[in-house]
Amino acid sequence: MKKIPNWIIIVVVIALIVASKFIFFSNKEEDKTGAKGKNKGPVAVNYYVVNPVAFSNDVFATGKIGALNQVDILPEVSGKVTGIYFKEGETVAKGSLLVKLNDADLQAQFQKSKTQIALSEQKLERLKKLTAINGVSQEEFDIQQNELNSLKADQSYIQAQLAKTSITAPFAGIVGLKNISEGSFVNSSSPIVSLVQVKPLFVEFSVPEKYSSLFKKGIKVNFAAENAKEMYPASIYAIEPKVDEMTKTIKARAMYEGTQTFYPGSFVKVYANLGETENALMVPTQCVIPTLKGQKVIISKNGIAAEIPVTIGVRTDDKIQIVEGLQAGDTVITTGLLSVKKEMPLKLLKSVN
Repeated sequence: MKKIPNWIIIVVVIALIVASKFIFFSNKEEDKTGAKGKNKGPVAVNYYVVNPVAFSNDVFATGKIGALNQVDILPEVSGKVTGIYFKEGETVAKGSLLVKLNDADLQAQFQKSKTQIALSEQKLERLKKLTAINGVSQEEFDIQQNELNSLKADQSYIQAQLAKTSITAPFAGIVGLKNISEGSFVNSSSPIVSLVQVKPLFVEFSVPEKYSSLFKKGIKVNFAAENAKEMYPASIYAIEPKVDEMTKTIKARAMYEGTQTFYPGSFVKVYANLGETENALMVPTQCVIPTLKGQKVIISKNGIAAEIPVTIGVRTDDKIQIVEGLQAGDTVITTGLLSVKKEMPLKLLKSVN
């Protein structure tokens, strides 16, 4: 059998490679052409025409009731309780005696200091007369005067310690449940009772930082207890001068001076009207597409899709305010947002209200 020359084999292999490349790229070009042909038709979408409207900046938030003053009463000194002068749950006036601690030792020291001061004053009076006739030196008189001043200082210290054994109410309010009984030994870490000022009260709540330019003292708000419909008025009297880094919100407190009874710490629903905005540009919520750098919308420009970055403002149940990026009369796409790409032809079907 005659052997096939090597050069013939090489020529055949090269021919096969060239043929395969021709076939492959030919099919690929056909696919591309076919794909382009498929995308030539416009995408059917619904749309929304942006028109300026009057918008009320209504804010709803969850808040809580707080007391202007509340404190846990603790003793300043250690001692045995000799008297309790309040009833649980009653209203007490500022300065009312709540608890008395044993002060027998301090009373004894106080009586001793009174005697020492009396004797020192008598001695000083005699030295004063002798000094007038040069019976004693001025130095002796000064020494006695200093001794008397020292005794009076010691007495003042004892009086201060005695005052700490009488625990009084620092402000008017309602006392809670007592944690001690007569005969108990208490120290500076022993809670005796809580004291809460229940009127007036404040409502504490937070709003998103985008409302910072509208959030001001004096704004009237309304609140209601959870699962209740009746609203009560309050007025903002203090605003936190910084934004919470975690929640990006601003905290405020509104004063409530009504007669309705609320428990500090209870949660409430808060409604605030931060004013009216004229000529606000609102679009349906589904139009706004989140991106890595913010938000965008897709609009129709002469039947061609265009992506527009926007800055959003206030939200309602179904619309979002566009602060920057759009103008009155722009046509915003509301459907087919996942399939519509930039510069695609569009077919506008139905206007969305």
